[in-house]
Amino acid sequence: MASLPLTPSHEAVVRVVWWVAIAGVLVGIGISNAFAENRSAIYALGGSAVLIVVVLHEMLPRRWRGRTTVAIEVVAALALATGLVWLTGGPTSPFVFTYHLLVVAAALTMGSRLALLVTAAASLAYVGQLLADGTIAAGAALAGDSLLRVAINLGSIWLLAYLAGVYASSERRVRAKVLELSQTDPLTGLFNRGALFPTLEQEVQRTRRSSRGFCVLMIDLDGLKAINDSLGHLRGDEVLRAVGRTINGSIRTVDSAYRYGGDEFLVLLPETEFIGAYVVAEKIREGVEQIGDSLGTDSAATSVSIGLVSHPEDGLSTEELMVAADRAMYQAKSLGKNQISGNPRPRRVAAKLLAAPEEAVAEEMPAEIAAPPVVAAGPMITKPTPAPPKPTATAFTVEAAPTNGANHDAHGEDEPDPADVRRQIAAARRNMDPDHQIRRAMDAFLSSPTTTRAERERDS
Repeated sequence: MASLPLTPSHEAVVRVVWWVAIAGVLVGIGISNAFAENRSAIYALGGSAVLIVVVLHEMLPRRWRGRTTVAIEVVAALALATGLVWLTGGPTSPFVFTYHLLVVAAALTMGSRLALLVTAAASLAYVGQLLADGTIAAGAALAGDSLLRVAINLGSIWLLAYLAGVYASSERRVRAKVLELSQTDPLTGLFNRGALFPTLEQEVQRTRRSSRGFCVLMIDLDGLKAINDSLGHLRGDEVLRAVGRTINGSIRTVDSAYRYGGDEFLVLLPETEFIGAYVVAEKIREGVEQIGDSLGTDSAATSVSIGLVSHPEDGLSTEELMVAADRAMYQAKSLGKNQISGNPRPRRVAAKLLAAPEEAVAEEMPAEIAAPPVVAAGPMITKPTPAPPKPTATAFTVEAAPTNGANHDAHGEDEPDPADVRRQIAAARRNMDPDHQIRRAMDAFLSSPTTTRAERERDS
């Protein structure tokens, strides 16, 4: 079984075991005044152990800790334990228990296979102590008490490794299940809202490094209340589960889907352009329309309203992107539901650009035309002059009237034609309109391969 990465709590336990073992050995040797002939070597081993703990657990950043550092730590611990046992009496040393601590720590913090390797290495190190000490002579049998001591030590090493491995395996399964439950919606099987924001923030950071944007779909199930009221909440749950399956079946492996609220879903599409995201959204919309036929909800049709936004165009931060996605989704609902909408961006700056050519025309108008005629005698009768029309939001989709030759001649070839300027600004603003982008994406998606680009641009 593959082991999960070490958590901060596991690392803290290993660090505490290191410090307690080092302190216990050094203080015990110093107080008991035992092994005086090897005390300097034992203190040197203790200093080496302190250096290893400080470097690996106190100085090394956690993100740098991996399989290599764990392997170095295990080998170092096994070497230190073997040296300590050898300096304090070999197989009869009171510090044989350090092998037990090593295998238990390995079983708790590493996978079962690695823990098995560490247990085998510790057993071989202990047997090597017996061979080096002469307890096991070549071709000679062990005495009764020696055989019992060796059997107890080796058996306890493997028994503790087994018990610690069983506990660690059960703890890993429970931890993985709890993690899954904390990030998964139990009804639909999609990720829940708690898993959304960390993933979205990671995607924003990754996009800043790679300069490759992504898109977000905010999906709202239309008419869920009507389904619950007419068919019951159990049928409503079936519809939600079917929507989750439809979303999962419409996205790639690298994409992720989330249940954002009661009847709201969110899809994250990494490294996806606007048109590609629209194709995915349309596939989801069509799939949800078919749910009603498969579940028999004829009295309450199933449909979704989808808001489509992209990063960084619709938002630089996670909060801005979520606000834009929510606004786009409600825009789709306000347009009649069962459709896809982009983010209705503010248009105050664009309105000023549209009004600028009209002000320029008023400034360039000749004095004899702009000034009212002067009447020499008699009462002056003036007619109210209608105010020029103010630009509205519909100006994004309506082109100005085409220019004629007389108007062009009146302003000369070097001066820009105000009508032509207005038409160009309206066309530019129409291209910036997300709804117009969606219509162009729809045309590109539904048009035949033989349709020319000029024809699609003329139709749009």
